[in-house]
Amino acid sequence: MPYKLISIDDKVYTPAHLVKSVLANFAINTVIAAVLWAIHFGRGFIPNLIFSQCIGFSIFFSSLAATPLLKRAASSRSQIMIVITVLMFGALAGTLLGALANGISLNEFIGNSFGFFSQIVVLAVLFGAIVSYLFFSVARISEEKMKRLDVEKISVETELKLLQSQMEPHFLFNTLSNVLSLMDSDRDKARRMLESFTAFLRASFLTARHRTVTLAQEMDVVKNYLDVFAIRMGPRLAYHIDLPDGLRGLPIPPLLIQPLVENAVKHGLEPSIEGGSISLRAERSGDAVRIVVADTGRGSSGHGSGNNIGLGNVRKRLELMYGDRGRLFLEENKPHGVKVVVEIPYGQDPSSHR
Repeated sequence: MPYKLISIDDKVYTPAHLVKSVLANFAINTVIAAVLWAIHFGRGFIPNLIFSQCIGFSIFFSSLAATPLLKRAASSRSQIMIVITVLMFGALAGTLLGALANGISLNEFIGNSFGFFSQIVVLAVLFGAIVSYLFFSVARISEEKMKRLDVEKISVETELKLLQSQMEPHFLFNTLSNVLSLMDSDRDKARRMLESFTAFLRASFLTARHRTVTLAQEMDVVKNYLDVFAIRMGPRLAYHIDLPDGLRGLPIPPLLIQPLVENAVKHGLEPSIEGGSISLRAERSGDAVRIVVADTGRGSSGHGSGNNIGLGNVRKRLELMYGDRGRLFLEENKPHGVKVVVEIPYGQDPSSHR
C-alpha cells in the first residue's frame, strides 16, 4: 500500500524513509491478511499473507513510480485519475504475482479460479484506496506541519536578529563620541581606545554572523568590551574572567553575555564615584551551566528596573533559544553590588530549539 502518493519535498524518499515506509507497508499488509483469514476468506493465512504482500508492495512501488506524474498533475481531478490507475494496475499485477507465488498456474488463474481472483482484485482496490487515503491525509498533515514550523523558525530568527540589533548601537555611538573627545585632549589614550574598540568590533562582527558561538568566543568579545571601558574609566574599573577549560567550547547564542556586562558597567560602576570591579565566571551545575556576572557597584536599583532593555532582551533570547530551560535572575553581591545569573542547559545546541 502506498505510503505517500505526493512527496512533500525532494528529501521524502531517502533510504531511511524508504525503509520505514516498507516496514509500515509490510505491517499493514499482514494485518489485512489476518483480517481476511479471520473472516474465512481465501485459502488460509499463509496464502492470504502472500497475496496481501504481493498486492500491497505492487501498489506501493507503482505509487512511487507515479509520484512525478502526481507532482506535475494540473488539477485534483488529474491526481484522482492517476491514483485510480495506480490502484488498478497495482492490484492486478499484485494479484497475478500472488497467484504465481502461491504456485497457481496462469491457466488456472484465468480459468477455473478467475471469480476468486476477481474478488481479490476488488478487495485489493478497496483496501488500497482506504490505506492510500489515510497515508495521503497523513502526508498533507505533515506537509502543513512542516510549513508551520518553517514559518515559526523564520519568525524566531527574525525576532532574534531584531533583539540582537537593539543591543549594539548605543555602545557604538558612545565610544566613537569618546574617541573624538579624546582626540583633542589625549591622542595616545584615544588611539588605545580606538584599537580596543576595533578589536571588539572585529570579534563581535565575526560572532554575530553565526547562530551560535562558543563561550570562549563570547568571553573574547566581553574582554575587548571591558578593555574599552578600562581605558575610559582608568583605575575605576577592574575585571576578572574565570572560564574553565571544560566549558570553553560550550555553544551559546552570540552577544548573550556582553549586554549583561554592559548593564553592570552602565548601572553599577559608571554612576559610582569610586567605580568598582566586574567578575565573570562560568560553572557546571548538574545538567545546567551557570554564567555569573557580578559587579561591586551601586546595587540593583538600575539592574532590575522595568525599563532595562538589555536584561529584557537577554531574557527574551533565552526563552526563544532554550524555552523554559534557559533563565536569567538577579542576586545580591555582598557586601554590595549585583550578580546577574544566566542558566542554560549543558550540552544543548541552542540552534536546535524549535
